[in-house]
Amino acid sequence: MSVHQRNLRTEARQRHLFLAAGGVLAFLLAALLAWFARDTAAVLSRYGILPVLLGTRWAPHAGWVGLLPFEWGTAVVGVLALVVAVLLGGPLAVVVRRRVPPAVGRVLTAALAGMMAIPSVLWGWWGLDTVVPAVRAGFGGPGFSLLAAGLTLGVMLVPTFAALGAEAVAAVPEIVEDAARALGATEDQTLWSVTVVAALPGFVRALMVAAGRALAETMAVQMVIGGQPNLTLRLTAPGSTLTTAILTQLSASPPGTPGGRALTVMAALLLAGTWWLARELKRWEGGP
Repeated sequence: MSVHQRNLRTEARQRHLFLAAGGVLAFLLAALLAWFARDTAAVLSRYGILPVLLGTRWAPHAGWVGLLPFEWGTAVVGVLALVVAVLLGGPLAVVVRRRVPPAVGRVLTAALAGMMAIPSVLWGWWGLDTVVPAVRAGFGGPGFSLLAAGLTLGVMLVPTFAALGAEAVAAVPEIVEDAARALGATEDQTLWSVTVVAALPGFVRALMVAAGRALAETMAVQMVIGGQPNLTLRLTAPGSTLTTAILTQLSASPPGTPGGRALTVMAALLLAGTWWLARELKRWEGGP
């Protein structure tokens, strides 16, 4: 057998392998969506769309499966976390790549990578020990609250946003900055009007990753949020999110029960929310 024939056979096997892998992935995705659709349709047909999505009472054993308190908690905690991550992580990304010597930047980059690897339960323990008492001392109440959850999650997301943002800043060609300086721009003008603007698509991608983690995070949030299915406008009040509700309600609402099917609806809402948010951020980035 010639070398050419062996290469053709190898390419054929690789093609079959890739097709098989794609088929398995498509099957798993279809099965997951079918599972979501089955339980979601059962819950919505039994209780109605508005009572489920906009209901404020959660008591599955009594026939109440209102998800609005959890939807509201997810939105509030997610927005707070992203605001903290952007306000702290954005400037840190610029500092790491443009405001410190390269040797110091490498040390800071390694530190950010190490902080990204910290388990979420440790961030939750830090929030329990630091953020909750601070909220309690500053605003009164129990300290376990939407605000504590948003601050804890936001600090947890800072290393992720900063590390990805630093990569975006580093990817800006130096010739672009040199051209700005040659036209008379100062260092600060070059940094904020040229470098940061050119790195904005990378910052949007960093925001996409951070937003995905914000929506999906469970353990760290559960440790500081209070776990109460309350619909409240007070950030200092205890609350709950879709992910923490799934975690805490599993024992009382196992799969197959009305409460378990309602938890599947929560998971479907998380999936839909993540997809919608990624699509919107992709538009900001300038993608199709």
